[in-house]
Amino acid sequence: MKALVYNGPEKIALEDVPVPQIIEPDDAIIKVTTSTICGTDIHIWHGGMPEVEPPRVIGHEFVGEVVEVGPAVRNAKVGDKVAVSCVTQCGECFYCRRQIYSHCTTGSWIFGYMIDGCQAEYVRVPHANLGLHHIPEGLTEEDVLFVGDILSTGYLAAENAEIEPGETVVVTGAGPVGMCSMISAGLYGPARVIAVDLNQSRLDFAVEQGYADLGLNPEKVDVAEAVRDL
Repeated sequence: MKALVYNGPEKIALEDVPVPQIIEPDDAIIKVTTSTICGTDIHIWHGGMPEVEPPRVIGHEFVGEVVEVGPAVRNAKVGDKVAVSCVTQCGECFYCRRQIYSHCTTGSWIFGYMIDGCQAEYVRVPHANLGLHHIPEGLTEEDVLFVGDILSTGYLAAENAEIEPGETVVVTGAGPVGMCSMISAGLYGPARVIAVDLNQSRLDFAVEQGYADLGLNPEKVDVAEAVRDL
């Protein structure tokens, strides 16, 4: 199959690699149909994560179709269309029992990092019972593509902020994850959502799309003072 392979800093190539196989009983093999490039993939490309050992197929944000399942997989079958969590979780270890899935002792974020990732035609998904999420009827792959990483990251940020109705929310960083945080923050009924970024075009986009009520650029205004004056 074709895959995007990291071969060291600044060295990425489209190569022919073996199709992944079932290794553990709760593995699934997914045919990747849609994926994204995460900022973390760029860090890897630049050599910013030296623990990634080449050759490594990169990528961890994707949706696809189940083409094979291990004997212990209960929640998916061949032919299912699924969105895949970028964090694999066993559901049984100390951290998973406390819902700290990103610290799973046999999982966590490993796609494109510790195991081969999704910038390929096929990918092996460990702990598939908890990592695969069926795409609801009426939604497209593009509709759910961000669920596995950036949307869930943005939502968790809003959830952890414990936003109360009527409060002012400031989101620093108006990139894709920041915009997902703004959208998620809006679910909690704040009086206003303020985006802060040095990139004016991102601020303008966030306001135009209705993700933020106001955009503040630190190169143009004193952000803390502007927020206090509202």
